Amino acid sequence: MYRMGEGVTKDRDEALRWYHKAAKDGSAAAMFSLGAAYYNGDGVNSDDVTSCAWFLLAQEAGYPQADDAVSRATSENAARPIQAAEKIGEMYLNGGELPKTPDKALKWYRKAADGGVQEAAVNAAALLIGVDPTADEYAEARKRCESAAKRDYGPAAFCMAVIYRRGLGVTQDATESAKWLIRAANLGHPKAMLQLGEAYWKGDGVKPNLISAYTWIWMAYKLQATGAQQDEEALRKQMDARDIEEAKKNAETSPVRHPLLVPPKTRNDDSTQ
Repeated sequence: MYRMGEGVTKDRDEALRWYHKAAKDGSAAAMFSLGAAYYNGDGVNSDDVTSCAWFLLAQEAGYPQADDAVSRATSENAARPIQAAEKIGEMYLNGGELPKTPDKALKWYRKAADGGVQEAAVNAAALLIGVDPTADEYAEARKRCESAAKRDYGPAAFCMAVIYRRGLGVTQDATESAKWLIRAANLGHPKAMLQLGEAYWKGDGVKPNLISAYTWIWMAYKLQATGAQQDEEALRKQMDARDIEEAKKNAETSPVRHPLLVPPKTRNDDSTQ
């Protein structure tokens, strides 16, 4: 009624509000209408991924016209349904546009991860080990994180470090955890940098080395990792000025940088970036 101005003043914003309410309550027609709105930019900014997400949901709910809409989206961009699956996972996980439903979020994150979305693999792993996981769920979480980590995705390498540090479905292993921390830190993961620095500081899985500890903690501090400032201040009190200067030089000359600063492909070359 609001979209067409039937019995009320035509109001696209109000129409979209009611479409969202109906879609959240399970209306397949409303899901399809939202897909069309985002596809055409009708009352909202055009967004092909969000559009495809609503079309996929409408298709799952049995709306007949959704099949053609999903086929069209796929023909325009073969990766779009995979991206849309990740979007749906976020929607179910956050509980804004859809009811907060972790099981459904996991289902869609799995689809996205199977399509090659590394972030979805880590999100799926987090859900798998979130509440009273089974042995199979532990194993799947580890497999998904390890696969993404081997594709040079820093958060996945950090996920592996957490798995071994906490003994999630595996025997606790500080050395193995440190190995994955090193990989994640080298991929520019700030929290991994901080925890690797702490590992060198305490000798947790690696040989104690205050210069290495300060190097990694300093890099984490420069990237504003939570807790890095406190660690830097505490560690600085245990070191002399010469060692601190050496650690800072190591950080400045290191080829490791945050991904936003240096593309991953340049990390192992001889460039001076």
